[in-house]
Formats: sequence, C-alpha cells, structure tokens
Amino acid sequence: ALVYEDAQKKVHTYTFAEVRKYANQLANTLAGCGIKRRDRVTLLLAQDTECAISHVACWQSGMVSRPCSVLFGGIAITYRLNDSGAKVLITDSANFPKVAARRKDCPKLERVLVIDGEPEGSQNFWKAIEGASDKFTNVKTRADDIAWISYTSGTTGMPKGSVQPHRMMLGHMPSLEFI
Repeated sequence: ALVYEDAQKKVHTYTFAEVRKYANQLANTLAGCGIKRRDRVTLLLAQDTECAISHVACWQSGMVSRPCSVLFGGIAITYRLNDSGAKVLITDSANFPKVAARRKDCPKLERVLVIDGEPEGSQNFWKAIEGASDKFTNVKTRADDIAWISYTSGTTGMPKGSVQPHRMMLGHMPSLEFI
C-alpha cells in the first residue's frame, strides 16, 4: 500500500493490512479520548506514513482531517487550528515547537500526538495507538458529510477553509492511486 523513504534513505513498506491496522488503532485511540464524528484533526505533517494513516483513521470514523503545510509558521498554524476548531493535532518533532509556543492561543486543542518523539505537552503517536484495538467498524457517512478541510493561501484576506465532502473522494482517487 505504501512505500516510504525516510531522511536516512531507509525504505519502509506497509501493506494494506498494516495501514488498516494502524488506522483502526488510531481511530479507536481518538474515540477513546472523546474525539467523535465531525471533530477536526489537524495533520501538520509532510508526506509521512503517519499522514496517510491519520487521514484514513479520520475518514473511516467520520472525523474531519485538516492537512496543514509544514512550511507554515506558528501564527499561520494557530489561525488554522482555531478557525477549523481542531481538537487534535498530529505532527512531528520538527514542527511541534511551532505549536508549543502558541498552545495557549488554541483553546479547543485538546491533544497533540507527535510521530517521532514525545516532547513535553504531547504524546507519542505510536505509543498512543499501541494498545488500541485493531478492529474498527467504519462510521456510515453521507456523501455530503465533510471528509477534510483545506485552506486557501489567504491572498485576499485571511485564509478560508475549503470544505471537501466524502463524495469528492471518488474524484481524487486517480491522484491517490498513482502517487
């Protein structure tokens, strides 16, 4: 399902069964923390394996994934966290300081998971999902339920959320299948 080369040029491969297992574990972990259908989960990640797993976990549980560029600074990230109402942030150690410095400015943010560490004020992604069940029953979503929210660049005022419903998945399939 996924082939990922890390910064040290080590190649990691993941089967569809592994992606499903980890997505199920993440969905169960988030649900166990009180995160529910329609809640926003911001993914401040590069094209990491954990990014793909997190999108799948959100979509199958009816949560809304919110990708956020790692190129943004703290102010841009804070704006998007607050505007979307994100309750969870999933990021890496390199980007965590951007959020940690402004965490007090994000009152709705309840939980931060870090994929490659556990800085103070966060929880390690892999440790968090480790004990969770790998069985999950997908939530029945409607075609017009929100799947993800992307933000405009903000060239004419503040950035605006571009809401993408589940029905848009079909239109995006070719780009996902051939990446």
